[in-house]
Amino acid sequence: MFKSKRRGKKGLTPIVAVILLLMMTVAAAGAAFFWISRIQGQMQGGVESFEGRIFEGIASQINVIDADYSESNENLTIFFHNTGNKKIPLKNTDINPTTTWILRDPDQNVACSTDWSGKGTNPGCSGCSATAEVDIGQLKSISLNTANTVCDITKYGGGKAFTFTIDFSGQTTTSGSFIS
Repeated sequence: MFKSKRRGKKGLTPIVAVILLLMMTVAAAGAAFFWISRIQGQMQGGVESFEGRIFEGIASQINVIDADYSESNENLTIFFHNTGNKKIPLKNTDINPTTTWILRDPDQNVACSTDWSGKGTNPGCSGCSATAEVDIGQLKSISLNTANTVCDITKYGGGKAFTFTIDFSGQTTTSGSFIS
């Protein structure tokens, strides 16, 4: 039989194996750390972006206090209250960004959807301008003349309930209703 000359001497193979296992473990842990850090950073960025949009929406808030329609001169007067912590623009231009509205008839069909520029057949807004704003906490009224415009509601007759939604240059929206 063949006998080994190295009787009683242990080899380096177990030590090398343990060192290699430790190195692979450290490498795997490092790779996992960088991967998790990157995923966490992406998720945090998405959450911060979402929080920013939510805060912007909360910061910009305007409410319709009242809306009165005068059938004699076809004027709709709307009273706003800025309850947010940001000025809200009342732009009467036909170039974006601008204040726009959707007016719905008593059957909730769209009667008109337009800006308040007063150009062409759009209703004109008294109290609006390219630089007009509703300051924080301010109550403000505007008047829309709907006579001979795409938003003329005289064809519906008096005593009808109309609703509207207003978009303030993409910063916030509000809605309300009135009786013709």
